[in-house]
Amino acid sequence: MKNIIRQMIGFSFGIFYVFMIWYLSIFMEKEKALQIIGHHITRLAKGSLRYWVPYIRDASEFDLLRSKMKKNLRFWSPLFDVSVVKDDQNTFKVHVHNCPFCEAFIKLGRPELAPYVCEGDWEKAKSNKNKWLFDRKHQIGTGDSFCDHTYKRIVGP
Repeated sequence: MKNIIRQMIGFSFGIFYVFMIWYLSIFMEKEKALQIIGHHITRLAKGSLRYWVPYIRDASEFDLLRSKMKKNLRFWSPLFDVSVVKDDQNTFKVHVHNCPFCEAFIKLGRPELAPYVCEGDWEKAKSNKNKWLFDRKHQIGTGDSFCDHTYKRIVGP
């Protein structure tokens, strides 16, 4: 049942953007339509992360980031299977084992849109580059079986 709900949410999100690409392609080249829609998907993904990655004032509040993120994972559990794989003083790392949004784009025949969802994480990291560091080696949107989100404390002056 959980997977059906996830797929319904992913498809509800994805079908709109697939339709918009088709519609915009009437008036412009398909590549330009993909860029426009992809940029919108990234902005939306970044915005949704306010519910995943909490606001902290500065790098000294990294412990607060870790504790709030652990609490926020419960909010996202209906959509994502997430496991904490490292949680120490300087690192908070999770593995995300599914993404209904990337999976929907792939099933809808638009796999080129999936990386735009993942790009939201990098955009969020750029906005917080003075507070914490972000790293990821795997992402579902580019074909990996999971995403690894690694948040690191900024150490030093």
